[in-house]
Amino acid sequence: MLLPVAAVGCAVFLVGTPTMAAGRQGDPRNGKHETSAQKASSGPPAPLIAIVSIADQHIDVYGPDHRIARSRVSTGKSGNDTPTGVFSILQRSRYHESNLYSNAPMPFMQRLTWSGIALHEGHVPGYRASHGCIRLPGGFASSLWKMARIGTRVVVSPRGVKPVGFAHAGLPSPLPTVQPHSAEIVRVATAADELPAEKPRALSPYDAAQLRLAQAIAAKTTTEKAVKPALEQSVRKSAEANQSAAALKASAGILADAEEHLELEKLAMYTVQTEAAEAAIRTRINIATAGVEAARAAHEKLIAIEATARVEAFAAARAAREAQIAAEKAVEELSLARKAVSPISLFVSRKTGQVHVRQGFHLLYETTVSIADPDKPLGTHVYTAVEPVGASEMRWVVVSVPTNGAEPRDRRKDDRSHGSAGQSSASEALDRIALPADVKRLMGERLWPGASIIVSDFGLGETGEGTDFVILTR
Repeated sequence: MLLPVAAVGCAVFLVGTPTMAAGRQGDPRNGKHETSAQKASSGPPAPLIAIVSIADQHIDVYGPDHRIARSRVSTGKSGNDTPTGVFSILQRSRYHESNLYSNAPMPFMQRLTWSGIALHEGHVPGYRASHGCIRLPGGFASSLWKMARIGTRVVVSPRGVKPVGFAHAGLPSPLPTVQPHSAEIVRVATAADELPAEKPRALSPYDAAQLRLAQAIAAKTTTEKAVKPALEQSVRKSAEANQSAAALKASAGILADAEEHLELEKLAMYTVQTEAAEAAIRTRINIATAGVEAARAAHEKLIAIEATARVEAFAAARAAREAQIAAEKAVEELSLARKAVSPISLFVSRKTGQVHVRQGFHLLYETTVSIADPDKPLGTHVYTAVEPVGASEMRWVVVSVPTNGAEPRDRRKDDRSHGSAGQSSASEALDRIALPADVKRLMGERLWPGASIIVSDFGLGETGEGTDFVILTR
């Protein structure tokens, strides 16, 4: 259910990796553009950045190099304003109906909050008219649907801004992962081959994530296949142990009967009165003694059989349980591996003094962070990795989001220093933040185009599993 949320007017900035269905060549006016990064045979899709200005009532969609599409929008009207802040697409529905507003159709719905804000096709009159959602013209709603996907970053600002190129020593760089050997299956070499030992290879963070995913898929298949035979073996061994236990119990009864019979024969010796009777009783005693010895030998043999069967049954049960646990862990690892191929996101909150790291809507890490002059505003800035430069560098852009329509601090100074409004404050914000070493390492190990760092004076809004970062800046 999409519910209205009262908030101030806004602009929306989307950052995400488009699906393969998104156009990458041709006329930029059609939302199609190919970058050098996308020409490579492997690697993540290039991120998109889209800005929707509430003041101007339009959306601009940027690729890593320049703007590729523009359209009109209609955002929340007074009393039902579209909230400002940083979001991501949480849910998508090609055909959606509002269960709050008389089943009103909301085609190409892309949810931004669980409390009811979304992008969707709707009437666009040229001014603010929605109940809080961002209405898109039909043709553009379909195009944006093809370009965006779950996790696409949405940043909401009071007015139109644009991403600008950005560099700073505080931004992380990709950290290659060294693999001890190739992941491919190769023929076992013989002594005659005289092949050199395979050298360790370094994988980019994205390639390492893809390798982890491939290994997780293979492990899930292997471990799940092992469960059924392990369970069947456990059932067989349990039945054999039960049979051995039943045979041992019956054998114990036979031995007890034989021993009792021998004792009765021995007692009969006290009643004999003739040598002939004594000889007959001794014969019966000998026969009973032989019977006891045979029963005892059989019983001791069954004791050994039952002990072995019991040990084997316990081992088979343990193996079955271990196979089930391995399969469960493989399923869990596959879930994490699938999340780990999504762009990583980091959020620093001046309000809480914490840093949060998430990937694929999954919390990886959070801890306190050191911020210089903590009483001084940082502003709200979204830094996005857009393209690798070599093996160990990344090209970044930044969008500085104004709060409540205010002009960026020292705007004229920013223009003189960097040629774009907001860039100096974006640099100053990073200058004041000292990320922990383990956070830097985690970012570097999972850094590829689409990764983002968010810095804000505000704290988290909606949070938990199933979301990235929701940061309301009103």
